[in-house]
Amino acid sequence: MFISIKLKKSRLFAVLSAAVVLLFSAFKITGNALEENEGIFVPIIMYHSILNDENQWGDYVISSLQLEKDIIYLKQEGYTPVFVNDLIRYVNYDGELPEKPCILTFDDGTYNNLEYVMPLLEKYDFKATISVVGSYTAEASESAEEPNPAYSYLRWEDITAMRNSGKVEFCNHSYNFHTYDYRKGCSQLNGESYEEYRKIFLNDTFETQNLLSENCGFKPNVYTYPFGFCCENSRRLVKNSGFEASLGVEEKPNY
Repeated sequence: MFISIKLKKSRLFAVLSAAVVLLFSAFKITGNALEENEGIFVPIIMYHSILNDENQWGDYVISSLQLEKDIIYLKQEGYTPVFVNDLIRYVNYDGELPEKPCILTFDDGTYNNLEYVMPLLEKYDFKATISVVGSYTAEASESAEEPNPAYSYLRWEDITAMRNSGKVEFCNHSYNFHTYDYRKGCSQLNGESYEEYRKIFLNDTFETQNLLSENCGFKPNVYTYPFGFCCENSRRLVKNSGFEASLGVEEKPNY
């Protein structure tokens, strides 16, 4: 969404709750939200591209070596990786969580998630949550060009293989709302009626849902807001569309 983080060898809570660190927050769709600091502390850490060309490093991009150091640090601190669906089962269906759960998330569905992230997940027995932009994956799947980790996106076949590994879950990151040009993410425009917005939002959302169902055999039950932008109507539509959790951006720990 906005920024990748680099974990440092200090107290994890202090690192993750720092103002400059942006985290996903998982919001329970049904029932009442937990009070602040109540429940289980679940760090949800947001990444984007993983590339080994230092000329491309920055707020949005880190190296595979840095990601490996982050994973090693989390393991040393006793954290166990879980999926967002593990949180859903814990909150809504009496499921269980490990003593110190954490979630690694990767936005947009870049091909380097397969090239560089998957080997680390397998090496360290970790899990990750990847949010795919439907139009990016559709275009990548139709391209005859060989995928390049520097700029390509996951194809349907890649998503299927990664999901079948048991190391990755996938979320709906919209079909074509990943833009600042016209509207900010999936936020509602000023002067746009609810009915107009509802039609546009649902058409976009279910385009990705249907493509993943047709090409990969599943429909995500988690929606990730593009750039973290959401509004009362988008939250209502996400809930009414059958999603069991949503991911946004918050500068605070997750409980």
